[in-house]
Amino acid sequence: MVEIHSNNAKKEADYIFEQTKKHFKPHVRARYYILVVNDRFDSSYNFFFNIFKPRQLSRSIPMRRLMNQTLEYLEEVIGFLRQKTTLTFIFILFEDQRWPSNNKLISNKKRYQK
Repeated sequence: MVEIHSNNAKKEADYIFEQTKKHFKPHVRARYYILVVNDRFDSSYNFFFNIFKPRQLSRSIPMRRLMNQTLEYLEEVIGFLRQKTTLTFIFILFEDQRWPSNNKLISNKKRYQK
């Protein structure tokens, strides 16, 4: 996975978008989405491009690791990405965390329920 220590959210979003374009190949029944994982052990956010096609193994392609682990910065990167793509974003391991700008939950899905 490519790692960068840049603090320029627009450049990060541009790079992630370019990686997405490289792997996006339109297919009638394929589902594409961007997975954002909160890596608590490495203190980073990891971006993956996921491809699901019926009757095939799904693929998860690592695209970028953001070492700047602040929610304000992540929200800025996601904002720039949403201006460029209509792909779905799925957030993993963000339970009970909220976006700084509007106080909405980042992910309302509980990964590990009892």
